[in-house]
Amino acid sequence: MGKPWILPSVLFRTFLVVLVAIGVSWLEFYFNVVYSVIQGVQVILWTIFGFSLIWLLSIIGLLLLRTTYTYILRDDSLEIRVGVLTARTSVIASSGFSDLEIIRTIPGRILNSGDIVVRTQSEGDWEKRMVKIRNPLKVGDEIRKVLAKPTFRVEDKHETKEN
Repeated sequence: MGKPWILPSVLFRTFLVVLVAIGVSWLEFYFNVVYSVIQGVQVILWTIFGFSLIWLLSIIGLLLLRTTYTYILRDDSLEIRVGVLTARTSVIASSGFSDLEIIRTIPGRILNSGDIVVRTQSEGDWEKRMVKIRNPLKVGDEIRKVLAKPTFRVEDKHETKEN
């Protein structure tokens, strides 16, 4: 069972917001407006508040992504659950498995994360994407081991006879 791995994205966004906030604060000090007052509050406090709000709004999307997606690899299938209030569950059985694709961007290679796309043989070439997977090559191999197994049906030899 797993969920999207958002930690690298959270750290990157935090770093970016802090870097830009430091730059803006430096400009406020350089132009000597840092202690100016707008509606009873100093400019530097407005800057801190503004960038904190920007950071929080950017993180909320990632937290919703982590809350919304759940991946469960069973002995014979892959289950992908999406949603909180209205949940959709997709089950990919080994009999319908067609293809698996691992997508890793350059930052994804550095941070060992990526997306996995699973395709099935059902009508319309159905596909499901697992987003922000930690160690996608390892997870992809585990999915292949489960879904690429051949399935056999055994006929029951002990049929009941009616007289």
